[in-house]
Amino acid sequence: MDDTYRPIPCAVQDRYERAIITGQPLSLDWSSGDLRLNDRVRILDLETAQGAEYVRFADRHGRIHRVRLDHVRLHDDP
Repeated sequence: MDDTYRPIPCAVQDRYERAIITGQPLSLDWSSGDLRLNDRVRILDLETAQGAEYVRFADRHGRIHRVRLDHVRLHDDP
């Protein structure tokens, strides 16, 4: 399986950054183990590590997740 990081479009990156600044929640899909999750989340930070970008966010229960950006699907309209 090819797990090479695929950069996300700049417009999507901008939406994450705007959500961090404004505190506006976003609806995301992401994987956790064998589960595919969907929730309205609060974006906390964007990080770069080992050649990939990650998003840290809190779900509606306050749990913190860190997921690679190319493994997340953003649902909100711009």
